[in-house]
Parts: sequence; C-alpha cells; structure tokens
Amino acid sequence: MIGQNEIELDSSFVSVDISFISDAVFMGRKDSISNPYLYPSMTYYHKSGFYAKGSLSYLTREDEGRVDLSLLTAGYDFTIEKFIGDISLTKYFFNEDSFNVISEVEADITAQFIYDFDILNLGVASSLYFNNNSDSDLFLSSELSHDFVSTDEKFQISPTAGVYFGSQNFYEQYYINNRFGNGRGQGQGQGSQSLPSESIVLNESEEFGLMAIELSTPMWYASDQWIFSFLPAFVLPQNPATLTVDDVVFEEDLEDTFYFILGVAHKF
Repeated sequence: MIGQNEIELDSSFVSVDISFISDAVFMGRKDSISNPYLYPSMTYYHKSGFYAKGSLSYLTREDEGRVDLSLLTAGYDFTIEKFIGDISLTKYFFNEDSFNVISEVEADITAQFIYDFDILNLGVASSLYFNNNSDSDLFLSSELSHDFVSTDEKFQISPTAGVYFGSQNFYEQYYINNRFGNGRGQGQGQGSQSLPSESIVLNESEEFGLMAIELSTPMWYASDQWIFSFLPAFVLPQNPATLTVDDVVFEEDLEDTFYFILGVAHKF
C-alpha cells in the first residue's frame, strides 16, 4: 500500500506535512461553530520504528484566528508481512479559548492494527483518553477498506467503512466547560445555546456504546519524496446524549456531517 502506509524504515528520515481539515469532528460529535484547521506537522522516523511528532492546529475562522491546539506524539510502528501496527502516546495543549469538542482532553494512548487480506483490509484500534477532570474514556473502532492502486503504484484510493464505540466523559466535560458557556470556550454546541447553568449531567457519560458510523474515501498520490492526500468523509453520529441541565432533561440533536482533509507531505 502507499499513502499512509508508504513508510519503509530502511533508514531514518524526517517528514514535513501541512493539512487542512474543514471541521473538527470526533466520534460524530462537534460544535455548531465549525472548527476548520490548518495544521503543519513534523515527524522524525527512526529506522527502528520509533517516531516523534509535533504539530500545531491553527483555527482559520475569520473571527477566531489563533493556534487552537498543539500536539506532541511519541510512538512505534511496525510491519510484519501483511500486518501493520502502531502504538502511540499523545499530549494535547489546547488554547484556553478553544471550543473544540475534545478541548477537555489532556492525553491519549492509542494502539492501531491493520491486516491486509488482499481483497479487504481489516483495521482495529483502541484508545484511552485522559480528561482534565481525571476521568478517562475508552474507545474501540473497526474499519474495513479495499485498496485500488494504479499500475505504477503512485496513486491509491481506499473506500472505507468504520464503526466507532466509546464512553462520553470527554463530552460531558465539554458540555460543562464549553457548550453552555461556563468554561473557557464560547462554543454553542449542536442545536444548543450558550446558557449559564449550575448543574450539567450527561446521563450516558459512563456508558460504553456505539457513537458513530463513518464512510470515507481516502486517496493518495506519491511522487518521489512528495505525497498528496485527500480524504472526504461522511459521519453518522449514533445514540444522542440525554442531558440534565438544572433539573431540565432534554436529548441533544445530532446531525450527520460531511468533512474533508486535504494534505501534502515531503520526506527528507
């Protein structure tokens, strides 16, 4: 495969990437105020499989331009014949004004694995997210994809379907600190208003369940040291949260979302 799995660690190298995402969507959840990001990153890959990555996410809204998020990641990836694995630890540094839906997350540990069955690729991932209030969330996901690769092996398109499961402590903290205007951010949320509240409880925050279904068509073009990528995706959020706000109970209104990621990377 090429694109995201094109890395051959015969020698150490540095990769510089710049990407644009049209909206920040996580597990089908987002703020009603869009979060389009331009995010440059730099990654050092050691030939042993270990890597370190740093990135900045610049919020490109005309009225909100700022560095909204910085990330530091350390990880290890490997390939054994048709089996690909990646294990990483990421630290998050959010701007105090951020209304990103995961702006209360501090760090995550993630393990991802892909097996190429020739006709289909099966991917599974597990993540543990640590939140500002000491709660944590477990996420599990599974994806099926098929690779269409050009005869010169420079272009690849991989239609993908994925299901995503998890708990929602991060989302409860987001409601408390951002969506209802009590905390650092000024986000409005999906179908909600910014209203000061004394008590906010997301009733399903501890429950583990289906959160989203996503259909995407990632594609790459690789030429010498350059890789150009485009990923359009359509997300169908599942199981809307039931919230108790100052003793008033209501169900949130989740919306299906289309977003895309456009990127270019150069390997040194």
